[in-house]
Amino acid sequence: MERAAAAQRRSAVARTWALDRGAVLVASGLPLPIAGTDQFHDFHAHPEFRYLAGIAEPASVLAFDPAEGWALFVAHPTLEDRIWTGEGPDPDRLESLAGLPVQPVERLAAWLEARRGEPLALLGNHDLADRPEGYRLPPLERFEATFDEDLAARLSWQVSEARRAKDPAELDAMRRAAAASRAGHLLALRTARPGLTERDLQVELEAELFRHGADRTAYGTIVGAGANGAILHVAPSRRELRDGDLVLIDAGAEVDGYASDVTRTFPAGPRFEGIQRDLYQLVYAVQRAAIEQARPGVEYRDLHLRACERLAAGLVDLGILRGSPADLVDADAHALFFPHGLGHLLGLATHDAGGCLQGRTPSDRFGLKWLRADLPLQPGYVVTIEPGFYVIPAILDDPVRRQHYRHAVNWDRVETLRGFGGIRIEDDVLVTEGAPEVLTAALPSDIPAIEALRSEAFTP
Repeated sequence: MERAAAAQRRSAVARTWALDRGAVLVASGLPLPIAGTDQFHDFHAHPEFRYLAGIAEPASVLAFDPAEGWALFVAHPTLEDRIWTGEGPDPDRLESLAGLPVQPVERLAAWLEARRGEPLALLGNHDLADRPEGYRLPPLERFEATFDEDLAARLSWQVSEARRAKDPAELDAMRRAAAASRAGHLLALRTARPGLTERDLQVELEAELFRHGADRTAYGTIVGAGANGAILHVAPSRRELRDGDLVLIDAGAEVDGYASDVTRTFPAGPRFEGIQRDLYQLVYAVQRAAIEQARPGVEYRDLHLRACERLAAGLVDLGILRGSPADLVDADAHALFFPHGLGHLLGLATHDAGGCLQGRTPSDRFGLKWLRADLPLQPGYVVTIEPGFYVIPAILDDPVRRQHYRHAVNWDRVETLRGFGGIRIEDDVLVTEGAPEVLTAALPSDIPAIEALRSEAFTP
């Protein structure tokens, strides 16, 4: 399946490129050294390379010539590599995965030399050509090439467009990533209790991801208890969970290069209390409506704005905002409590495949500036749907915003929410020809199911 899928992707992309001359290099990237050590940061191949090559080896290049087709060049381990890190991948396995003969990367120099004078586009990790001497791919150090940046931008954009709709092999990996993520989140929901720390939950959750097939975490795990839940990308700390806290966990597994991205929010105790319950039910309703509307042809920006209006309406009902929901969204008043976008494309990167149609310019509006997708949804796209509500001091204590929104916000009511933290509910959604498929649906998020799971943490 992997071999056939990679070959099909290359054929489709080559047809889209429609080159009659020139050459294209798609680079995987190079390991990044950790300062002061003899080790490297965890390597992650560039998504364009992984998508087209079907493998994720560092210091490798996939090359294309319209007359001769595709060639794959892979770095073979040096003696030092073999001593410290082993023999490296089996070439036969790489060929099986890629569906192409594997050549030593040293042969890339001759391949390039034969095309000297032709337009040359470098995609993927451009730093293969730009890094200081000693950290560049050797064939590019010796080949004084002038890369056509305009050509590279056009071809790279076409690869991004091809990558948006996921093929069966990609969806299989994403479903396995979702299953591993479910296991980790379920463990957290069943075991979190006052006295444990954010770090404790991170350790247990990530171990469960790996036990259920994750190759790595798709991104840095986020665990925020109490006020820390209002920090959108908070790193887990030694802060202990306390009675009355909400706990926000945003964590996902990666399998075969493909990401899952899941967030659940739950009480540190067995039940949601007071305003926690009301606000959680509001965010849950906003998310369910947005998921149902994730259909082909729907503009993701419109989906976001409709979600914002539903959230604003709920906040008016709860006495936090004042006014017409439509007017509040037009004024970006909702963004005081929901500053980020509704979600993003998902796949070989957590924020995948461009996220914006060519020619569209990201907005600088307060309520839209962090929207990571601006395009019409199509069958095969996988997007996250992740509305939220947060009490963020950096926003709410800004005197300019307090003055600007003095009539739109019940500031006395907001003051009672100090230290509340945040609520976010996030699922991975596959757009189909009909109803959307929630890849992470097996992990419940409604209040009765959350409280049933939480009760397990307090059962002797």
